Amino acid sequence: MRVNILLCTAVLFLLAACKDKITMTAKQFSDKIATLEQGLAEPIRQTENAIKMYADSADYKGVSAAAAKMEANIQEKISQIEKIDVSGFTGGEDFKTVAVRYFEYFRSLYTAYREIGDAPDEAARMTASNRMNQILAAQEEVILRLQDTQVRFAAENGFILEKAPAAQPPANP
Repeated sequence: MRVNILLCTAVLFLLAACKDKITMTAKQFSDKIATLEQGLAEPIRQTENAIKMYADSADYKGVSAAAAKMEANIQEKISQIEKIDVSGFTGGEDFKTVAVRYFEYFRSLYTAYREIGDAPDEAARMTASNRMNQILAAQEEVILRLQDTQVRFAAENGFILEKAPAAQPPANP
């Protein structure tokens, strides 16, 4: 009886320890990244529209709130990616790192929006706006890096991408 309790406890402990990591095939991981990326298109569109509306009416608290909500949305996607175990895939860590950086890049855009909204005066708002323009200058490179890494990851792991990864719509300050 005591052995059964110890065995059950050990199994439960093992299951609890494995719960944080998600396992999947290389193709499923690639598809997951594409799904997470595509899942941002509509929230980005809605947030961009809201930010434009708030900015046009000089409602900087609204700009900040909309941006903070999008930052949290993107962080949730980053957290999902970080939980996936890619140790069994050729190039898995590289693809995962590039994917996380891709989402971090988009999160940084909304951090910049939030900083614009939180700026105490027009001079600080201009400084934050200039920072955002610097971030925007890297957008094409970030998108291409994810796409190139995903194509290489697919080739290294023996599957073909069904279609090219979708690029995010550009964020316009």
